[in-house]
Formats: sequence, structure tokens, C-alpha cells
Amino acid sequence: MQWNLQKNVRTEFLETYFNRLKKVCFFFVLLLLLPACSSLKNSPKQRTISTDLTDDSTRKQFYYYYYEGLRLLDNKEYDQALETLLLCYSIDSLNAGLNSDLGMLYASIGFMDESIRHFEKAVELQPANWWHNLRLINLLSEQKKYDRAIELTSKLQKRYPYRENVYFTLASLYTQTKEYNKAIETYDKLEKITDINEYLAFEKFRLYVQAGKPKKGVAEIEKLIEKYPAEIRYKVLRGDIYMQQKMPEKALEIYESVLAEDPQNPQVYLSLSDYYNAMNEAEKALEFIVEALKNEQLDVETKMGILGNYIENLVADKKKIDETEELFKLLIEYYPLEEQVHIYYALFLEFQERRDDMLEELETILYINPQNEAVWMQIFQIYFAKEDFEKAVATGSNAIENLPDNPAMYFYKSIAQAQLKDYDGALETSLKALTLFEDNGSGKKKLMSDIYSQIGDIYYNKDEKQKAFGAYESALKVYPGNIYTMNNYAYYLSLEKENLRHAERLSAKTVEMEPRNSTFLDTYAWILFQQEQYSLAKLYIERAIDNLESEKESGVLYDHYGDILWKNGDEEKALEMWKKALDTGLESDTLKQKIETKQYIEEKKQAE
Repeated sequence: MQWNLQKNVRTEFLETYFNRLKKVCFFFVLLLLLPACSSLKNSPKQRTISTDLTDDSTRKQFYYYYYEGLRLLDNKEYDQALETLLLCYSIDSLNAGLNSDLGMLYASIGFMDESIRHFEKAVELQPANWWHNLRLINLLSEQKKYDRAIELTSKLQKRYPYRENVYFTLASLYTQTKEYNKAIETYDKLEKITDINEYLAFEKFRLYVQAGKPKKGVAEIEKLIEKYPAEIRYKVLRGDIYMQQKMPEKALEIYESVLAEDPQNPQVYLSLSDYYNAMNEAEKALEFIVEALKNEQLDVETKMGILGNYIENLVADKKKIDETEELFKLLIEYYPLEEQVHIYYALFLEFQERRDDMLEELETILYINPQNEAVWMQIFQIYFAKEDFEKAVATGSNAIENLPDNPAMYFYKSIAQAQLKDYDGALETSLKALTLFEDNGSGKKKLMSDIYSQIGDIYYNKDEKQKAFGAYESALKVYPGNIYTMNNYAYYLSLEKENLRHAERLSAKTVEMEPRNSTFLDTYAWILFQQEQYSLAKLYIERAIDNLESEKESGVLYDHYGDILWKNGDEEKALEMWKKALDTGLESDTLKQKIETKQYIEEKKQAE
């Protein structure tokens, strides 16, 4: 089953603390940089139009073409926009707004030098214009022209000393050039405006570590703890830093003190789990993870991340199966509509092979999210394994109702219908599935090929052989590597003794791709048998028998083995194999006749 397991929320140092802070970081950076993103296509519509045009008709002409050029630019009609804006430029080349828009246009079509030239001119004409500067700084940064970007940002910071996002941009540029001390100095200046805060402390800590000065980084965290002594999570962070510095004894001392001071603090349980993992005490680490999952103060998103990381350990701990199940039930009680909790519980039930309970849980997931394709697929698989094809058909109908444009739902319903010998219904369902593909199934060629192959199987069972062979050809045209289609197509051709050379080529490919697949080996042996290549057929059928994994499908192989042995002159062993085929439950009048008469009898049509 392909579960969507969430990423572990603590796979990297301090990630628990930085997750929210990264959002703050992104907010500030995006606030500054989004108006001048890489394509520069979504810049704010703050245009600056020169009013130096003294001639009224010339001014009207300029405005007309200028706004038409902006319209074309917004519509991404770049050729026409460039032609129109250059006409404006010929009228007034000293218009800052026009130069900025030309810079944006040139960036959109990949002419970066021209883009920078026009942005530089816009900034030269209006040095105090916030947006012209931002666009140019962003473009210079993208082109790794950091010196000029830093120069402009420094000027902007002096011009706007209380705009916080300028400091973030400047520090980011210094970080790009590995000038960590200057980046820290920039944050120090910002800190004088905003006072000590979590984000700045963590950023400076990170920069000090990068600069090879971890002790100074730790001092920043200490300042934060001193500023906010009631914030327990900062103390936990201090312990995490000790762990990162390979000082586990000090880290444990802090964690235990936090646990004594605030036993309900969820973060300390996560840190203690990390500590015991580092000490190679996996069982102890898992205990603290369980405590964290039970903690009501820990948000559900973090809990799902923890579950995603530890689910395998939880379900594999056979000594604590009951405790693990109680944990899942507790989580479901807390979060009855949280889809991921039910998914993990279903995975636990699957591991316990409690199929009926798992079905119930999967149905709960579909109640929460009826568009969950993976869950529908899992329910299909369960009913197919139980050979409960009536319920599989009902599942298909419900799935199609909720996912009417998903061809996979039709495909699995069609398989179930065919198993119930409702070939007309199965054919109708499969043909409907084919109408749901666009661009010849682009991106889903394997599924489209499988549906054509399913149609081929249906037609063969309806005794419409030529239509079946045409469907198989379509399946291989869409996806030439469909190995199971190759095998079925080759086998049915061999049963009809039709185009055996083509059948042999198809079957040979399957054996080459999976040389230990007993079904493919059997097909190849049977085709060789039909071509009267009895010695080779014996070689491959014996290889098929040697690689047989399931006795359930062995009847046909033993029957074929008997026929091949007979043709190779080993009549006694042939009879033994026919009897063995009958013992496996293979139902065939011809097989019974071969046993009774003790001789080979050709069967005109067999089903694999």
C-alpha cells in the first residue's frame, strides 16, 4: 500500500523551533522580493509616468502607446509589448517608470543585461523610488552580482532606516557572499529597532555557527532565555544546542530540569526521544515519542509528523501491540476527523493482518475524504484478495461516483465485473475509462495500456478473438513495455495457433525481462511446443516448474509439462504430471481423458 507518510518534523537540528520561524523569514523576504520575482511578471502596478512632455499631442501619443505596451506585457505578448514600449522610449527615454517596465520586459524574455541596464537607469532617474530599487536588487542578486546589489541595498537601508525588510535583504546578501560578520552586524542594527526577538536570535545563532563561532551563537540564545525566562521552549532549545555540540550530559541535565519544571511540555519529550536515539536506546526513545503523542499541548500537525517517522517502529514492536493500539484509539478520540490518524491506524491494522478492521478504518477515511484515491485502491485490493468480486464491483461504483474522471476506478471495477463473468458490463466500464484520457493518455500510458489489455481479455472471453488481438495491439502501441499484456497476448495466440512467430517474439521479451517468472516461462515453453520445438519447450517448462512460487496456479503448468514430456517420449512421467495437474484442482475434460487413455490428446482451447 502506498501511504502518504509525512516528513519527520525533527530530522534536522532545531527543526521544531525553526519551522515557524522559517515562515516568518519567508514572510519578510517575500515581502521584499515577491514584487520583483525572477520573471518580474507580477510586479506591483506602480507606474511612474514622466510629465516632462510639453507638447500635448506628443504627450497623448506617449501615454497611449505606454499603456498599450503595459497591457500587452500583462498579457505576456512580449514581442508586441517590446515594440510598443520601445516606441515610447524613442519619445521619452528619461521616463523612470518606462525604463523600469522595459527592465521587467527584458527579464521576462531572458535579456538580463538589457534588463539590468534599464533598471539601473530607472534608479538613476529616481534614486528614492522604492520599487525601482527592489526590482534591480532582486535581479542583480539572481545574476549573482552581489556587490552592486549590496551597494544599492545599503543605500536603501540608509534612506529607509526603519524598514525591517531592507535589513533582512541586506543580511541575506551578505550571507550569500559568506560575509557572515557583516550579516550579523546588520541584524544587530535591526535588533536595536525591534529589540531582541526569537527570529533574530536564531538567525544570528545560525550565522555564528556558519562563521565558525558557535560559542557566540550560543550567547545569542542565552540572551533570548534571559529576556524571556518564562519561555520553557528556549531552555529546551539550549539543551538541543548542547546535543548538537556533542555534549549529551549537559543536554540531559537541561531536559530533566525542564521536565521537572513543566511535565506537560511537549517539546521536551521530543528532545528526550532524540537524546535516547543518539544514545542507541531505541526503546526508551520510543517511550518518549508515545508520551509526546499523548500530550494534548502538542499540535496535531507535529503529531502527524512524528507518527510518519515512527509508525514503522510502533507497528513492529510486538511486545507493545496493545499499548500501540490504545495510543491510536486515543489519537482518534482526540482527532476523529484527522485523515492522517486513520491512515496510520489502518497501516497498523494491515500489519496485524486484521483485514476486516482495516476495511472499517479505510471506510472512515473515505467518509472524511471521499477523493482519497489510494484508499479506494486499497479497498479494491482487499476485496480482490478475498475474491469478493461483488463487493469489489460495489466499491467501483462508489469510487466512480466520487472520482468520476479517474480512469483507474473504472479499470478496477471492470476487472471485478469480468471475474463475475459480466463481460458486457466490464466492456462498457472499460470503454468509458478510455474516454477519460487526454492527449493519448499522456502521463498515464501504463494505465491506458492496461485498460486496452483488459478489453482484450474481455473480448477473448466473449469469443471475439480478432477484436481481442486488436485490443492487445493497441495496448502495446500505447505502452510497448507492458509485460503482462505481452504474455497474455502471446499465450492466447498460441492457444489459437495463430501468428506463432509474433507470439514467440512477444513471449521471449517477457522471459528476457523476468527470467524467473514461472508464468512467462510457461507461456514461452507452450509456444515452442506449438511450433514442435519439443526439446526447447522441455527446457523452459522445467525452468518454469523450478521457479514456481504458488501451487495455486500450478495446474496448467503441470498439464503443459505432461504434454511436453509426452512429445519428448517420456510417457510415464507425462502421466505423473497430468495426475499432479488434476490433484491441484485443474478442471479439464481433456486432462481427464489423457489420464484415462494414458496418451496425449490435443485440446483445441484452454484457459490459463
